[in-house]
Amino acid sequence: MEAVVSFPSFIIFLLLSSAMVGFAQNYSVHLHFYFLERVVGSPNATSVVSVNLHPESLGGGFGNIGVIDNILLEGPEPSSSAIGRAQGLVVYSDLTGLSAMTALNLVFTAGDYNGSSLAMFGRYEPGRVSDRSIIGGSGQFRMARGYALSQQVAATATTVTAVFDVYITYP
Repeated sequence: MEAVVSFPSFIIFLLLSSAMVGFAQNYSVHLHFYFLERVVGSPNATSVVSVNLHPESLGGGFGNIGVIDNILLEGPEPSSSAIGRAQGLVVYSDLTGLSAMTALNLVFTAGDYNGSSLAMFGRYEPGRVSDRSIIGGSGQFRMARGYALSQQVAATATTVTAVFDVYITYP
């Protein structure tokens, strides 16, 4: 005997199925951490200018490209516990200043998010709050979306420290 499904029953099934997709659980997280950069010329530099079209400039300059592998910390002190790395590119793409385009992976190596990463893209503006997009992630943060606010909080001759507040939603 062959089962027959009526057209109205099938439509109701489709409507209920698509409604259930809308109720899928999404998680929202606020991450607060610090970013430590050891500048070029310091021991164990974590930031280098790999293309330097303007040697007279201190890292900036239209067309210059930098590569970073900076440390993510729980607190603002350099001795604070490391929770990950910020790895990626900084491209100086502003003709009128030091603002730069950044494409970074925030790679978590400790804590609740160990093994996960966030992909961050956007404009870095020295001396101001930088507002960048979270455009994806991996591990626990797969398909993450959101934004990151960052601002420099300290600087020495060899290091720069910034505070990050990252707001994300992920399935």
